[in-house]
Amino acid sequence: MENVFLQILNMSITGSYVILAVIVLRLFLKKAPKKYSYLMWTVCAFRLCCPISFKNIFSIFNLRFFNMPSERRNT
Repeated sequence: MENVFLQILNMSITGSYVILAVIVLRLFLKKAPKKYSYLMWTVCAFRLCCPISFKNIFSIFNLRFFNMPSERRNT
């Protein structure tokens, strides 16, 4: 049960990073057509709704900052 909670928490955190990236990109793409804005928001919705995670060696989530411990130590 704890593993499920940690997976959902991790998905929510990474989803919030995607949402922040979309907000920043929208600042730069104000003159772009609205379909690109909708496309970026669908990426956010997909990330928050689907428990599928794609592994990529070029992802920013491979940085040490984003690595969460998979096991909690009992002390």
